[in-house]
Amino acid sequence: MPEASLCIPALPEQVRTARLVAAAAARRAGLDDEMLDEVRLAVGEAAARAVLRNVRSGTHADVRVVLADDLDTFTVEVHDAGGDLPDEDEGMALALVGALADRSDVRPGTRGDILRLVWNLPPRD
Repeated sequence: MPEASLCIPALPEQVRTARLVAAAAARRAGLDDEMLDEVRLAVGEAAARAVLRNVRSGTHADVRVVLADDLDTFTVEVHDAGGDLPDEDEGMALALVGALADRSDVRPGTRGDILRLVWNLPPRD
């Protein structure tokens, strides 16, 4: 899977959809069951953060989740439209996703933040 994207409404009940799709993509990429749990939790936190940022900014824009894998990594990017809101109480979510993913970073996007999560894939035969 070179890349797939999913757009969900900025509603808390839609976070589950992002979690399920990310776990299915991670399984397809070759992550084991233990890592799938980490992907589910991390993507759930990242999507919930994006929903909260969109709601706080007053936008009704969708949250975009981009999933990609190559030979070495499985990557999830969660795009919000929260503008340049201050990172008030999001530290716990960022710390959690940072502990679950092999690498993570937050960078500015066109309308908000992009939270990028990366997991290393096991060697393929």
